[in-house]
Amino acid sequence: MAMEDNNSTSTKLHTYGALPFYQIHFVVKGDGKMFEEMLLARTRKRVKGVLKKSVEDVWWEGGKIVERLNNDSRLKHLLLSVLKGEDDIFIDPVENAVRIYTRFKMESDVTRHLSKEAIEAYNIIAGYVKSIMREFE
Repeated sequence: MAMEDNNSTSTKLHTYGALPFYQIHFVVKGDGKMFEEMLLARTRKRVKGVLKKSVEDVWWEGGKIVERLNNDSRLKHLLLSVLKGEDDIFIDPVENAVRIYTRFKMESDVTRHLSKEAIEAYNIIAGYVKSIMREFE
């Protein structure tokens, strides 16, 4: 599945072979390798509970982009509702794009990662990626 828009971003759903596992990729087109040190990042979180886990706090670690991501209270609020259990979001600059993606998820979990809140969070993250790429071109 792929969705494209005019703002040089696209969303892709990758499968893990024939198994019912999927990985969601939100792609920002551009020279990702040029900005690798600034854009490489991932979420970290503090989780409460053993059997019934709940995310108490979420923050970003990585390059220069994390300052902006960590200071966005709306993004943090969205991530607290989207990230559950073992979930994480990664920002990975590659040759001609920057990937924003999750770990592989079972088919039953994919709908949570395609919720309105999740898509809004991916759009906010993509906006910061684009602003850094424009700022340091």
